Amino acid sequence: MKKIAFVLAFLATNSAFAYQACNNLEAQMIAQASSVEALENGQCRVKLAWTGNWMLNPSYACPLDIDEVSSFGVITSCGVKVGDTVSGIVYRSVNDGPESIYLY
Repeated sequence: MKKIAFVLAFLATNSAFAYQACNNLEAQMIAQASSVEALENGQCRVKLAWTGNWMLNPSYACPLDIDEVSSFGVITSCGVKVGDTVSGIVYRSVNDGPESIYLY
């Protein structure tokens, strides 16, 4: 009985350390730029078209939802033109709203 209690206590302790809270929600993506809107500080909001060879691969641990990315687009540099392929890691802080999704 003592061995069982020890094993259960050991597993519970290790599980607590294995869990990490998410600071950022993330996904890998490839899509086409459907519109580009200038923001301040030399950044642009790029709305995306999920056509052709597109992909959105949410993080397993801290997933970013395709609905948020589709609705609000991503914030990136203004070097993107309509029709360009946009790819990379998209993320947002869990403390920010879905309008604050950035392309890394």
